[in-house]
Amino acid sequence: MPWKKSSLDAVQRFDALVAVKGAERGVLFGCPIYVLEGQRYATLYQGEVVLRLSPMDAADLISRGGRAFEPIKGRRSKDRIILPENISANPRSLRAWVGKAVAYARS
Repeated sequence: MPWKKSSLDAVQRFDALVAVKGAERGVLFGCPIYVLEGQRYATLYQGEVVLRLSPMDAADLISRGGRAFEPIKGRRSKDRIILPENISANPRSLRAWVGKAVAYARS
């Protein structure tokens, strides 16, 4: 499956909803990212929000329909989880999960 670039609307929404005070925005392999205290906590990959979460939060998110981030087939990440659409489309839910990712980045 060919790689697809995130739309400008998706990037703008990502920037508005996942940025926190003190975080730095960057680009990694063409994808917008946010880094806090040297830890990447959020990525927008092909229009999907990926968060780095604690093992407990990752398991909780997977139980709610999230899935492990696997940028290369067979190379599944253990702590980066793709948010399900029903969470990433809801600003309040998305911000709550971003808060968990930020807390994990700070730990």
